[in-house]
Amino acid sequence: MKKFLAIVGGIVVAVYILMTAFVAVQETEIVVITLLGKPVRVIDEAGLVLKIPDPIQTAIRLDKRLQGLDSNLGEYLTKDKKNLVVGSYILWRVNEGKKFIQTVRDMKSAERRLSDLVGSELGAAIGTHDLTEFLSTVEGDTKIPQILGKVKTTCQGPAEKEFGIEIVDVRLRRLGFPVQNLRSVYDRMRAERARMAKKYRAEGEEEAAKIRAKTDKEVRELLANAYRDSQIVRGKGEAEAIRIYGDAFSKDPNFYKLTRTLKAYQKFLDDKTTLILSSESPLFRYLETPPEVR
Repeated sequence: MKKFLAIVGGIVVAVYILMTAFVAVQETEIVVITLLGKPVRVIDEAGLVLKIPDPIQTAIRLDKRLQGLDSNLGEYLTKDKKNLVVGSYILWRVNEGKKFIQTVRDMKSAERRLSDLVGSELGAAIGTHDLTEFLSTVEGDTKIPQILGKVKTTCQGPAEKEFGIEIVDVRLRRLGFPVQNLRSVYDRMRAERARMAKKYRAEGEEEAAKIRAKTDKEVRELLANAYRDSQIVRGKGEAEAIRIYGDAFSKDPNFYKLTRTLKAYQKFLDDKTTLILSSESPLFRYLETPPEVR
């Protein structure tokens, strides 16, 4: 019986040794081998690795994929003494497994260290810029990308040197004002909008006045040109009429006088007209004696 138990125990120990002596490393992870708690070897290539069985040597697995961290909201003061509530997110990954295990040990601790580091540098950067460099009514007029780029560069050195972490990017997820300052901010925004609207209305009225003046000038020029052309046409018509009258008179003066006199009769003689004419008047002469028409 004792021999059987010894055999079973030996098998169990052998299985345990085999199971803990080999480590399967995945593509997405870094494995740090520790000897009695101290890192002795880092494996960042996929495959099956042999080590001394636990508990002499243990394997700590670290995810080497890109990690995202939402930092806590913080209130910061700008260069022109305006309060801003800022929240950021950090993209990072484990770069040196051994240093990471020696300093921060796990992901949660790493996130706390990163949040403190980036928050400190972000506050310092905000304190060197005015509010207008963060918020602007003109698209693309802010300096947020440049400021965050500087924060990322400043934090990269300490993060890599002290924690074995690579900071890939730092971005803002929220930018606003403290609740107690919102009313004054909204008042300033409304005043700015009203000022711009007044400016645009004044520019519009000025442009409209220019358009009206230009249009009035064009109308006057068109009317003047039209009047000039009408006078030219009228003059030509009157000249042509005079020429026609002259030709008609030269061909038969008596007939021309007769037709002109008859037209004159049609204009001023009717049943309500009373004429008192001298016997020497040409009108009376035609009424008394018909002219000779050849």
